[in-house]
Amino acid sequence: MSRPDWLPTSSVDVNVHLFEISTLRPYLYPDEQRATVRVEGTGGTTTLYAERDGLARLRDVLADVVAQLDAARHNRAA
Repeated sequence: MSRPDWLPTSSVDVNVHLFEISTLRPYLYPDEQRATVRVEGTGGTTTLYAERDGLARLRDVLADVVAQLDAARHNRAA
């Protein structure tokens, strides 16, 4: 989905803390090559909307962050 010119490039700043009891619910829209991921917890709910390319980009960033955290923990233990 392309952003219409009349929409701002971003609309809100949301902070989400993921805990072991948080629920992540994906909803797929394959015909539109997009999905949403709903994050639910006792403090509220937020939903991420993204096309496939945006999801792949987010996946890659999260994988990189996990690798950086693992390396930092390993370097601290050494």
